[in-house]
Amino acid sequence: MTTSATPPNVTPEMQRKTLIGAVAGNLVEFLDFALYGLLASVISRIFFPQDAPVTALLSVLLLYASSFLVRPIGGIVLGLAGDRWGRRSVLMITITGMSMVTGLTALLPTYAQAGTTATVLLVIFRLIQGFFAGGEYATATDYIVENSDQKRRAFRASFSPIGAYIGTVSAIGLYMLLSSVITSTQMEEWGWRVLFATGLPLGLVGLLIRRKLDESPAFRAIEQLRAEQRLDPPAIRQVIRSQWKNILVFISILMSHTLPNYLILGFFATYLTTFVGMPRPDAAMAVLVSQFVLIFSTLLHGYLSDVVGRKRWMMLGCVLIIPAMFFAFSWAKQGTLHSAIIAVVVPVMIFPMVTSGMTISLVDMFPAEVRASAGAIAYNVGTALFGGTAPLIGAALISRSGNAFMLVYYVAAVAVVSFMSIGFFFSYPQQQKTYSSGTQKDVTVSEPAVQRTQGIE
Repeated sequence: MTTSATPPNVTPEMQRKTLIGAVAGNLVEFLDFALYGLLASVISRIFFPQDAPVTALLSVLLLYASSFLVRPIGGIVLGLAGDRWGRRSVLMITITGMSMVTGLTALLPTYAQAGTTATVLLVIFRLIQGFFAGGEYATATDYIVENSDQKRRAFRASFSPIGAYIGTVSAIGLYMLLSSVITSTQMEEWGWRVLFATGLPLGLVGLLIRRKLDESPAFRAIEQLRAEQRLDPPAIRQVIRSQWKNILVFISILMSHTLPNYLILGFFATYLTTFVGMPRPDAAMAVLVSQFVLIFSTLLHGYLSDVVGRKRWMMLGCVLIIPAMFFAFSWAKQGTLHSAIIAVVVPVMIFPMVTSGMTISLVDMFPAEVRASAGAIAYNVGTALFGGTAPLIGAALISRSGNAFMLVYYVAAVAVVSFMSIGFFFSYPQQQKTYSSGTQKDVTVSEPAVQRTQGIE
């Protein structure tokens, strides 16, 4: 059986609805994770014993990382659902689950109120949040591209991370607004509850938007072919068996996006306050400015990726991110708001060079029949290994060595691996991909030529 993943002509209105609906979920997802990162020092004091403050902070960052380790499980379960029941159905599930967990976090008791029970409940909530988040990003990216025409594909796919950055901006804005009108003591007493509670109304709005979306043309075509040929959706073992090489290649590319991204998003504010000694509002302001810049730089690099070609642009990004991160951590040591803003803006102008090609590769590297599950596995495993652990590794490396440049060496090693992987993999057109339908014969999927070769040279 041969199928095409090229969607029929779609109207501008359809594409606008798709972009808004996809952005809504990523906004809620990263609102939660950004709030958790911003409130890391607060959470360490209200959910953990204070006999060892540094250990408590590292425990919070470990918990941050553990929620990412659950993401691959969510990616498998929800990705298979996306390949079986449709992208839209999964997007409805993820935004409901994520917003409820974020909102209900506001009702948790503190360590002073419930002891270790409070800590355990926080752990459970973070793990549940990671599970639902595991099905969001890859599915939203699939949905955007499958509902778009073939023009400016990397640019359109860039709206998926844009939703994440808007969520981060929203979280930082809310945090700064509340911090400006209440004291640090009040933030620890009840302010953090107000911030997490915002997840419920934002999630409700996103859910209402997604209810009005239609299923993607690519998945409707898959449903029709399955009905005609009496084919079963692929099981997880069939997805991994047929796509494991592409999954590994994707992870090797993803890590040069996700490591610097989460060092800026999840760790830089903690670095500025804990290791440089800056006030929390100034650190938050620096990261807020960087996220505004990141929104526009991601769109710019998405456009340039379509024009220049993904291979060249991603490889250049892997080279430039090393001096960019070196500059960021060295310049930030001056400890002023001005230096912090400059330090954090430079890397966010560079790593989206990898982001644009990486995001569209979630669609291009996997056939439509297994795209949601294979893409979710690849994205979430890579994000768990190199994104969710970034704040924890960052804090641990600096705490033990006293040298922030240890993080730059880590970024450099990752960038070298990505550079080599992109240079090798993108030297060849993608081949036809197969998966076993289980009770039926193997199915061969020929991707459209525009998806197999676009951006290779």
